[in-house]
Order: sequence, then C-alpha cells, then structure tokens
Amino acid sequence: MFQTVFETKGVGLGRECISDLLVQMARDAFSIACQRQDTNAEAMTRGVTRIRLLEIGRRVFAEKGHAATVRDICRAAAVNVAAVNYHFGSKEGLLAAVLAQLLDDLLVRYPMDGGVPAEAPAEERLQGFVFAFLCRVLVCMEDDEERALGQMLSEAFLRPILPFEAHAEAHRKAVQSWLVPVVAELAGKPDAAIAQDDEQLVMLSRSIVAQILMYNTNRELILQRRGGRAFTLEELAAYARHITLFSIGGIQQVSEQMA
Repeated sequence: MFQTVFETKGVGLGRECISDLLVQMARDAFSIACQRQDTNAEAMTRGVTRIRLLEIGRRVFAEKGHAATVRDICRAAAVNVAAVNYHFGSKEGLLAAVLAQLLDDLLVRYPMDGGVPAEAPAEERLQGFVFAFLCRVLVCMEDDEERALGQMLSEAFLRPILPFEAHAEAHRKAVQSWLVPVVAELAGKPDAAIAQDDEQLVMLSRSIVAQILMYNTNRELILQRRGGRAFTLEELAAYARHITLFSIGGIQQVSEQMA
C-alpha cells in the first residue's frame, strides 16, 4: 500500500511533492489501522487467554501505568490470577509484550522507510524515514490509550524494562541498519559494505535520530504548550522537511571537514 503512491507518481519527486505524498500515505495507513481494531476485538471473543491478557493488559496499563497490578489485569480479563505469570512470567513480562506489540503495530502503520522506495534519491528516503518516525512518536497522541502507552514505550527505551530490552535493542539496530547507508550516500560514501562500521556515519545517524527523539522526550510539554492540540500530518511533514534539510547540511559540512 505504501509503495503504490510512489509507483504511480514515480520517484525523484522533488521537495514540493514528497511532503504531500507522505501525508497522503500516513492518512491511508491510519485508516487501515482503525479498521484492524475490529480484528483485535474478534480475537478477544475467542477466549484465548494469552490474547485476552494482552488486550486487557493494554487497556489497564494505559489507565493505571506502572501502578497496574496483576490482580487488576486478571480481574478485568476474568482469568485466574496465575495466568499472567504462566503466559508472560511476570507483570513486567506482560507489559513488555504489550509495548512490543504497540511498537510492531506502529511500524506496520508507519514503516521505517516511510513508504519511499529504495530507488528514490537519498534525500527523499531520509525525509520518509524522519516523517514516519515522527508519526510513530506523535500521531498516537490523538488517542488516549495509545498516548499513555506511547509514553510508557518511550520510557522503556530510556529506562529499560528487562523483558523488553531485547526488543528495544533489536529496534535500535534496525534503525541504524536502515539509516546509516542513507547517510553514507548523502556523505558521498555509498559503499554499504563498510558503512555500518564507519564511526563518523554512525554518529551522523545518531544525530538525526536525536532530533526526532527531542519531540518524543518532550512531547507532553510540547502538547501542553500547544493547549492540548494534536499534531496534524501536515505539521509533521513540515518538521520532517526541516530535520531533513538541517541534517543534510550537517552531513555535508562534517564530511567536508573530515575529508
């Protein structure tokens, strides 16, 4: 679905078009994600305990945060209190599974490449990456449950939850593996075979991610200063464009100094 727009319009679209296409694809992805909620509801009715615990755990953690207890969750799910330990090992194990599911769902909705095909210019691929990352961080703020769980997901990356850490580390590596070759191309070092081992390229990639994570770390404060008004996709596309242009300027400057 994400590729379809670019296959129709072509790649190398230029600065004026790509932001509009990214916004269009994000709207389509959000619409499809809303339709999937019915599938989740059907899964609950099948009485599968593990699925039920994940669904109810998601709701209870969103309502109570870390204060949620195993008893709270099992009571709401109408299952034996031992079910959480049996299926997930602990309350933290269930929380880790809930957060992993949320992250995976967000990556399906807003994939790493933002829907921009691999043959597009590096600038467009970087903008797609930044836009999708911002969507994963900020679009969920429109929904109270996803907003609460999104905050817990952010905290899990900053203050590790042991059962979630393997999933978090896999995501960090996936981000680096995708981003470093794009940065290498922008820096004039397109040899993908050595890019991942180039410390300069890794540092440049981390600098790009850090700009995005500023919105993640401070999103509650940013939202408060906006009077609670959610971000629009058009705003996120503009932020993505700014981060992309700023990052490209930095990549070029650093590359010239290090040459």
